[in-house]
Amino acid sequence: MKFHSGAAAVLTAFLLASAGSAAAEASPYEVQVDSMHHAYFKNRSIDTISIHVMEPFKERGTVSFYRGITFTRPYGHITDHGVKRDSSALGAGPVFMVRMKRSISGKWYGALDAGGGFIVYDKAFPAGGRAYNFMWRIGPRLVYQAGKNTSVSAGYLFMHVSNGFESRNPGYNGAGFSLGISSSW
Repeated sequence: MKFHSGAAAVLTAFLLASAGSAAAEASPYEVQVDSMHHAYFKNRSIDTISIHVMEPFKERGTVSFYRGITFTRPYGHITDHGVKRDSSALGAGPVFMVRMKRSISGKWYGALDAGGGFIVYDKAFPAGGRAYNFMWRIGPRLVYQAGKNTSVSAGYLFMHVSNGFESRNPGYNGAGFSLGISSSW
């Protein structure tokens, strides 16, 4: 996977910051896999598969804060002035997430996840865009707490990807399912 020069600096800084905060007791890592289908734009047919690896770093009551890294594979096309343009890429970058969790019954919890990240791609993405974007995700999640540091979850999320500029910003939206597992490995 070819990345632009800024990607190495961003990812290195993130990994160094994460390593410096390691506690004596292993904290659980959460791995989520999302499958997002394009939504809300007729001329942007881009589906996305993403893997998020995150660790909790702070808790305040029922709210938890996570940081991590995302690997993403968007694929599809956009239609620009009647021309279909390939918009597939590979990307990675640092992410954060806030989770508000409430007990439903016993080991079951309902949660609302909201987060975002800075993603660097192997090429300008989507077609006509830039080699970086921001990825935002929000949605409900059902969590089963199997043990002290082990849980499994399923959620339905909305996603928006955009570089935030007014020009060269063919952003897109997606919605889909997310499966997660959290454990101390």
